[in-house]
Amino acid sequence: MNRIPSLLASLAVPAMMALPLAAAVPAPDQLLPEDTFVVLAVPDWAAVEASRPHTPVLRLWNDPAMKPFRDKLMTKLTKDVVEPLERELGIKCDDYSGVVRGQFTVALTQSGWTGSWDPPPGLLVLVDSKDKADVLRKNLADLRKKLTDSGKKIRTEKSRDLEVTTVPVDLDELGTTFSKILPAGLGGGLAGGKDKPDPAPDADKGAKRTVEVSFAQADSLLVAATKPKDLDKVLARLAGASAPCLGEQPAYRSDHAAYFREAMSFGWVNVAPLMEVLIKVAAEGAKDNNPMAPTPERLLTAFGLGSLKTLAFAGRQGPEGGQVDAFMGVPEEKRKGFFKLLALEPKEAGAPPFVPADTVQFSRWRLDGQKFWAGLEAMLNDISPGMVGLMIGQIDGVMKEKDPNFEFRRSIVGNLGDDVIMYQKAPRGSTLAELNSPPSLVLLGSSNAEQLLQALRTIAAVLPGPFSGGEFKEREFQGRKIYSIALPEMPQPGSDKPKAQTLNVAASGGYVAFTTDPAMIEGYLRSGDSKPKPLQEVPGLSEAAQKVGGTGSGMFGYQNDLENLRAPYEALRKNPDLFAKTFEFFPVPARAKIEDSSGGLKDWVDFSLLPPFESVAKYVYMTLYSGRTTAEGFGLKAFSPKPPQLNQ
Repeated sequence: MNRIPSLLASLAVPAMMALPLAAAVPAPDQLLPEDTFVVLAVPDWAAVEASRPHTPVLRLWNDPAMKPFRDKLMTKLTKDVVEPLERELGIKCDDYSGVVRGQFTVALTQSGWTGSWDPPPGLLVLVDSKDKADVLRKNLADLRKKLTDSGKKIRTEKSRDLEVTTVPVDLDELGTTFSKILPAGLGGGLAGGKDKPDPAPDADKGAKRTVEVSFAQADSLLVAATKPKDLDKVLARLAGASAPCLGEQPAYRSDHAAYFREAMSFGWVNVAPLMEVLIKVAAEGAKDNNPMAPTPERLLTAFGLGSLKTLAFAGRQGPEGGQVDAFMGVPEEKRKGFFKLLALEPKEAGAPPFVPADTVQFSRWRLDGQKFWAGLEAMLNDISPGMVGLMIGQIDGVMKEKDPNFEFRRSIVGNLGDDVIMYQKAPRGSTLAELNSPPSLVLLGSSNAEQLLQALRTIAAVLPGPFSGGEFKEREFQGRKIYSIALPEMPQPGSDKPKAQTLNVAASGGYVAFTTDPAMIEGYLRSGDSKPKPLQEVPGLSEAAQKVGGTGSGMFGYQNDLENLRAPYEALRKNPDLFAKTFEFFPVPARAKIEDSSGGLKDWVDFSLLPPFESVAKYVYMTLYSGRTTAEGFGLKAFSPKPPQLNQ
């Protein structure tokens, strides 16, 4: 079974005899070229491997109770994927097991890329074998010989006193290999068959899609690249030359200092060059479009995508749990469009006392509704000047026939608050419809909730839309009025009958409440009198919240992973066919193969072999997250504490 993870290493560690270079391997950002725009890196693979047996997910996977489920899946994977792939590629995965010991880095470089297939962006892979350098060297020598014996046209040349081997790779041939091996429904789109994707628009019909991959091993580090210049730049840095590198980019340097230090894994995207390519490609595709329509560049600018500079994430695993940090670099002075809308108010976002302890999902967003509307209006006017004013004028004209006192900006926008809350309870049953529609409630903060509710009722009943012509039914509950209106019937997975739902709305406590579950809105309205045990008193929640910076940054969320997983887990265990039914509305070719009784994914993943949930519940606990807006951009921090049962 140890051949499974080593398969990935064998695919990313192809071929080359090399001369050693006595030097410590620098960090990824000190090796990658300055035009790198995407990086995924594990700085110390051995450290990750050492931490894996202690993570709750892997402890769950390795639990003896999971053995029947695990053995069937792994046996199928070994027999139907690993062994055929070893035969096709002429390798043995066991030979590469344990070779990755230091960094494992995958990167994309611009290298003249302009958005088309010719030329494509450059691909770079860095693999540090540390004390396994001799093992890697031998394996690569064996692989090089096999490639030569198989008739591959391999070139070998010198670069900076190292041997560099270049191998042509036929992408269509490689896709065919995977299509023959992967489970039915997953490999059809790679090559051959009716699911094969169309070639790139700029590709010659009938031309082969081929790339050349060059490799060199410098001491313990294997470097693989699809662009010779990228390979040479990395080798130059290894040799001590002062070639420009990613770490010298100000945008990267800033994100690295804030998020990547001591991270077990991280990713980074320089969005600016991607946006330039996107605008160029969109503009070329829109040449024959309506000249009166907004240009792609104008749309992208209005949406504010041009102000997005970088994306970053970092993962860590420690004795107390796992943490992920994510960041969107959008400088405040350049923020436009969507990003101006998303700015959070630095206010308390913890669970109010009325949110009950049996909540399985909670989120709160301190979003200023009036600022949000102003930003939305500005964005739409950037696309089409005057459009919003015309729409509001038309709405007011229609509405005044129903209510002479109605004025959109005063009745709707003027009553918006700065609080949006959502909380959800566990599904009430185990049918697919019940699993897909658990009881939930949305609360919209308002300075005058009753007035806002009445304005929304009026506008929903008059203007075109799903409620047009409908009638709100009214009933009394706990001294408050609940208004209900039928929603359009919607198809539901696992049933031939569409689902009928009713939207229930009420105003109370400075919020307008919305739900399709009458019991949820009743529970909210009676919470002031019944005073249920609040979510904020759930054991461990307050302590875990500190790991994400507390609840005062304007956005906070909580998930009870234990109860979120319980119902779907038991439903799949008792009725494995539910897995196929969840794909009924997916427009993917794989769907038929997933539903097929033989040869599809059902032969791989047998949920009936899962143990009862209670036998593995100790591995599942909770997840919390918080978001914040700074002058540099938007940050999100998530934390999953170690389940307390694992400390016993």
